[in-house]
Order: sequence, then structure tokens, then C-alpha cells
Amino acid sequence: MTEIQQRLMDFIEREFRPGTNPSQLSRLAGDASERQYFRYQIQSGEAVILTAYPEPFDPDTFTYQQVYHLFRKIGLPVPEIIALDGELGIVLQEDLGNESLQDRLLTAAEKERRELLHQAIDHIVTIQQEGTKALNPQYEASVLAFDEEKLNSELLFFHRHFLGGYRGLKLTEEESLMEEFTRLSTELASLPRLLCHRDYHVRNLMLKDGKMYIIDFQDARQGPCSYDVVSLLKDSIELDIQEVDEYRDYYLSRASLTRKVGDFLRQFHLMCIQRLLKALGTYGFQITERGNAFYQQYVSGSLQRALLSLQAVPEFPYLQRIVDGSLTQ
Repeated sequence: MTEIQQRLMDFIEREFRPGTNPSQLSRLAGDASERQYFRYQIQSGEAVILTAYPEPFDPDTFTYQQVYHLFRKIGLPVPEIIALDGELGIVLQEDLGNESLQDRLLTAAEKERRELLHQAIDHIVTIQQEGTKALNPQYEASVLAFDEEKLNSELLFFHRHFLGGYRGLKLTEEESLMEEFTRLSTELASLPRLLCHRDYHVRNLMLKDGKMYIIDFQDARQGPCSYDVVSLLKDSIELDIQEVDEYRDYYLSRASLTRKVGDFLRQFHLMCIQRLLKALGTYGFQITERGNAFYQQYVSGSLQRALLSLQAVPEFPYLQRIVDGSLTQ
């Protein structure tokens, strides 16, 4: 029995009953983090989800629980936390089933597809408007931000793990790349900040009993209003240009923004570039360092979408050449 299995068994025996059979636990596909997820079948036939964190945590400062309480306070659907144990590093929560928004969109008719994405955008607006107002200043999410250091560190992660690790590139104009990274990070960091989920893509929205639930929100922080919109419309999803325009316009119609639409369009493209390069860094790391081929399917689409935004904002010619060159490999 592994160390994580032992922690899970200790937790389950305390919460449910002694003598639990490990075969009642089934491991689920996780995300790109160190967390591991398991489904546990209770005697009643119901199931719950157990999240095993790599290390113990302090429940009083546990970011996931802080954001959970915040989202529930502002009326957003999130899986119920049933119990947790900081010493064991375990969270027990409601099982939302297996259907993500990504799964549903694969078969949804046009009308349902539009309704689902509108609902997802409405959740973003609630996070930005109500979440920002209700955020406890003691919460980690009120302190963390997409500042220049954070944004640039994610671009450097792309440089190391996608360009270097995944593609094996040896760049001849390193200074040009670093200068473009800095300009991109500086402009994005200068924008007004609202509360962001931080990883608001279609795999982190689950559908159960007619409701759309938000998961994986422990990294919430302050950032540009475009951040979660970009994650939804550009990360792990295939939308044509007209669809992106339509859903971006829907967001603008729902959000109370003081910036002009033209300014938002530029911000949207800049955020697309940064977010997608960050994602490509994660994919490169998972594929080359972890041997996780799951993320290979997202590489080409992310490069294509990043290139579209680089073509729309022409101040980053070296990055554009690198991304374009990566597509032709």
C-alpha cells in the first residue's frame, strides 16, 4: 500500500467504518498538479470524491476552503466539502459525476452549446463582480495577483519546458525573446484587477442535474478581467473566430466595464498570448518530464490560437516567428 493509499484508508476508516477495502477506491484522472483524486463507493451505493494533497495543510489558511466559502456565499455552484483533514492532507467532497462542459460540448446542438457557454460566462461575471466585493482581505486570493513577476515567470516556464524541453530549441535571439516577454507581462500587469478563478477552462466546469458546477478553484487570485474569459474561450476548446467574437461580445454585454471595447479587444489578445504560452509550458512539462501524453492533444490547437492573437497584436514579431515555426514542425 502506498503512502497516499494509507492516508486515504486512515481517513475513510475514521469517517465511515473500519476495515475498508482499498478496492472500493478508484483513482480518477487528475489535472496538472500534484493532487490525486479518488472516487469512493459508500455502502449505500452513493459515491464521494477524495482529494489527496501531496502535503499536510492548515485548515485555517487552506485556500481551497477559503474560495469554496466565498463562491458559496455569492451563489456559485461548487461541490460540497463534506469533511477535511489537514494533517492527513485529505478533502472529502461531493461527487459531481464524470461529465465536464468539454464532454457535453462535443455532442451538444447549437442552441444548447450557446446556452451552456452563456451560463459559463455568467459565472465569470459573478466571480468578478460579486466575488471581488465579497472577498475577505485575509484570504490568500486577495493577496495573490497576476503581477509582472508572476506573468513573466509563466512565460519563462514556456521557454524552458516547451521551447527547450519539448521542442529542443536553441534560440539565437534570446534577448529579443526576453524583451518581448517583459513588454507583454508589463502591459498585462498594469491593467485593473478583479477576482479570477485562474483556471477557468471547460474541463473545470462539471454538469450534474441541470447545474453547472465550478471545480479546481484553489488558485484564485487578482488579475485582468479578460483572464477567465480567455481561459474559457481559448483553452482546451475549439471555437471558430465568429464564435469567439460572439461569446466575447456576450461577456461585454454582461460585465460592467469602464474600458472601451477596443481596449478590451487588445487586452483579450494579449491575455490569449500569455495564457496559451503558459498552457504550452505546462503541456511541455507534463509530456517530457512526467511522461503524460494526455496533453499532447492540446499542443497544436494552443499554438494556432496563440498565433491568431500574435497576428492581431503585431508588437511581438520574434514570439510570432517562434510560434509559427512550432506549428510547422
